[in-house]
Amino acid sequence: MKEYVLSIGDVKTVDGRAATFTCFGLGSCIGLFLEDRVAGIYGGAHIFLPDDKQPMNGGEGKYYSVVKAVDALLDQFARKGSSLQTLRAKITGGANVIVNATHGIGERNAKSTLNYLTARGVYIASTDVGGRESRTARFHTATGNLNINNPGKTGMKVI
Repeated sequence: MKEYVLSIGDVKTVDGRAATFTCFGLGSCIGLFLEDRVAGIYGGAHIFLPDDKQPMNGGEGKYYSVVKAVDALLDQFARKGSSLQTLRAKITGGANVIVNATHGIGERNAKSTLNYLTARGVYIASTDVGGRESRTARFHTATGNLNINNPGKTGMKVI
């Protein structure tokens, strides 16, 4: 099985079922994972900023904001033959890990991602967002399971 590690700003899609997408240390960042079971296409994005922030220059192939990352991911799915009507999204991250922070970047990332996907007509299958702890997320294309580990907790959550 092939493993793809998604760093900040990465967007990736694959055909077939033998892959795992991993996002390490999702604090305020969002791990977005999409699947089209009909077309057999899977993908993920590691999103850094909500759309109310100034976009960063990350170079070729980096998508830091929600709109840029989601649009790039949906474009990759469309080029491989996918339809918005057959997509399912799983979302994790969006924590407010900085104690006493008033800017709430994690919450804004989560809201921005959910709102934009909904506006584009993508079905939200499950979420695990918010809180104060970072997460590591592994999306397994063979099962459609998103496994989430929190460093401060024992066990693993599966959504």
